[in-house]
Amino acid sequence: MLGWHVGRYVGDHGLNRHLLRKLETAPTLYLALKWLIEFATSEASHVDLGFIERDRDILFYTQYPVMKGEPGYTSSQTYQLGLIVDLIRHFLGHEWVPEEIGIEYPEVPRGLDALYPGVRIMSQQRLGFLSVPRSSLHMAVRSAPTETSTEYSPVLTRDFDFAETLGTLLRPYLPAGYPSARLAASLVDTSVTTLARRLSGCGTSYRFLVDRVRFEVAKELMADTDLRITDVAIAVGFDDSSNFARMFRRIGGLSPKQYRRAIH
Repeated sequence: MLGWHVGRYVGDHGLNRHLLRKLETAPTLYLALKWLIEFATSEASHVDLGFIERDRDILFYTQYPVMKGEPGYTSSQTYQLGLIVDLIRHFLGHEWVPEEIGIEYPEVPRGLDALYPGVRIMSQQRLGFLSVPRSSLHMAVRSAPTETSTEYSPVLTRDFDFAETLGTLLRPYLPAGYPSARLAASLVDTSVTTLARRLSGCGTSYRFLVDRVRFEVAKELMADTDLRITDVAIAVGFDDSSNFARMFRRIGGLSPKQYRRAIH
């Protein structure tokens, strides 16, 4: 139980501050988890983090292939899983628990079911994992709790007003197709080079900003069940609905049809 209790107590403050700031800017839980995997595996080559894609959910897994059997291995792995649960709760709420947890340890630690009530916990698994419903992957980060809250650690904040303002200004231009960087620069009365530099200072790029705005507008439009997905694609600047679906899944972790089913 040591790893679980440490993960619950420390939470995602076990991540470095730079990474937390980055993850907070992710428009969806799906991208936050992908960025976490990319960062962690680039910083520690002995850690194996990733997704196993399934129809209804994804399995976020972790293991140390070269360290199996070493003292403290299972405690370290379960600490990581607890940290991931805490990070996901920033997007899905502090009461969220996965439907399934898998651990490599031969037996389920006593008391773990009390920490995660109603969760199917499986021992003797090939790797450690937890399940995340695909219908939740599109969710954006929730507002940070107050500093005095003891429920879970507050999300770190940064000033992203420039990127947010530019995204708002770009919205009316989406139906005409992909808005050029030159157009965007003119909207904020600056050069293309300065635009790129300022967005970089916000931790993003122009291409990603456009994709994010397209995704957010598409989500709003798909709440209207009278609009066909093809119509939504056109409204956010795609003349090919398959390209739109690929963009939507890349950011939200599910297809436009799956998203519509999830919200209705």
